[in-house]
Amino acid sequence: MAAASYRGFTLKTAGNSTDVWQVQIKRHVLSGSLAAVKKSIDWFCDTATLIDPKEFSALEASRQQASKASQETFNGFTIKNDTGEANGWYCMFNGKLIKGGKLAIQKHIEAYLVAKQKAEQQQIKK
Repeated sequence: MAAASYRGFTLKTAGNSTDVWQVQIKRHVLSGSLAAVKKSIDWFCDTATLIDPKEFSALEASRQQASKASQETFNGFTIKNDTGEANGWYCMFNGKLIKGGKLAIQKHIEAYLVAKQKAEQQQIKK
């Protein structure tokens, strides 16, 4: 059983595993990953309330799912999505930021390119 100290609290591993750590705060024993247990200790030191380390682990897992950042190049323009949401796409387009769904942004870019091509063709005919 490994032991460590963090902010005046003694951390111990649970059993033979080094993945699960425990700390006793007042009469409560909290256990979880080392990072989550340390966050629980930080929370207790800052607010004098207890938060189970599992809540911090669940938050981290949901953050990792939400941070599925995507990036795509469409006709020379980079379309990005940092949130993973359907309407969370954006693009710097002719010096302006446009936001919305990926398909709507692609249609906007295509419409601009078609209009630009038609204008160039009319210039050539004159």
